[in-house]
Amino acid sequence: MWAGMLAFYDFSQRRIPNLLSLGALIFGLGYMSVAGQVFYYGQPISSAFWGLAVSFLLTIPGYATRTLGGGDVKLLAAIAVLCGVKVVVATFVLASLVVLAALLVWWQLSPQLSTSGWAAVSRESNKRRYIPFGAALALAMGIVVLFPDMWRMDSWHL
Repeated sequence: MWAGMLAFYDFSQRRIPNLLSLGALIFGLGYMSVAGQVFYYGQPISSAFWGLAVSFLLTIPGYATRTLGGGDVKLLAAIAVLCGVKVVVATFVLASLVVLAALLVWWQLSPQLSTSGWAAVSRESNKRRYIPFGAALALAMGIVVLFPDMWRMDSWHL
């Protein structure tokens, strides 16, 4: 349900409310302090901190170049604290592939983009410039968490 709400907000408003991303981050930190493990899959706390490091390495360049918003950075950090490093890597890869495929399809189907280029379309509105990557992250995380055997994360040495 959390992932669905995130995807809805990012698709419809091109922003992710702090209540959803930071609330999940605080919940994950609280859960770790009480349970001594990550919320999902019972991984050790170190997996969450490695996940945070990886999430920042993956998102900060996009944030610095203004292709990702701050909500995307906070969302992947929340996923790291809730699920650990393996889910962060699988989620980011799946979300990136989905967004890349969607952009390629959109580019082929949109005559305005093929004739005028991405820059002309992105100037129409500041909010249109941002791809709802948070929605892709939320949906990808849902898929990774619901179907863990598909990713064979048990055999990953992260």
